Amino acid sequence: MRLLTSISLSSILFLSVASAETTMCFKENHKDMSTIEEINLNGGVCKGDKSVKDMKRDGWNVDDIKITQTEKGTNYIYVFKKDEPKVATIDEAALETKILQRLEQRKKEEIEIKKREIYARKSKSGENLYKNKCISCHGEKGELKARGVSRPIKDLNLQDFQISIRDYNLGSYDRGLAFVMKPYALLMDDNDVKNVYIYIKSINEKKEEAKK
Repeated sequence: MRLLTSISLSSILFLSVASAETTMCFKENHKDMSTIEEINLNGGVCKGDKSVKDMKRDGWNVDDIKITQTEKGTNYIYVFKKDEPKVATIDEAALETKILQRLEQRKKEEIEIKKREIYARKSKSGENLYKNKCISCHGEKGELKARGVSRPIKDLNLQDFQISIRDYNLGSYDRGLAFVMKPYALLMDDNDVKNVYIYIKSINEKKEEAKK
């Protein structure tokens, strides 16, 4: 601690230094130096309610003191500083858990993006096949029932659609215009069937969303 040699008392009344952790308090015309730490100081954080001892209990440290003598007594000016809070110890386990959660979320997002990309690619492939081979009999959105067919394509689930194509290929479905459908069915592998189904499903979902 060092003793300041010159400072104007009027310049530090209720002074707030830039840092919230620094303040100045003072006592004018005090008679007994032995009691200076026990009496309440004015200005700054002290505001006439806190002594040097009170400030120390509150975590403040005396950084500087200026003492000047006057005819009426002794003037004391205290500069208090409070240590900045220490950075809390990092909870490594919690941090690791948070990182793993973020990585897992990122992984899910990437998987979802890839699924959408694959879905769009399959839908596009199915669109080309459907428009070239199927649209004339089954309608623009798979809404027509071809002769001898009990349900439109758009009303079939994937399993029903796969079974229908299989039955055409095996010749176990021979009603109505099955002979017209069979050559097309023979040209479709499992991927083609899925792609056409995805395309029909996607355009009908868009139709339903447009109605809302």
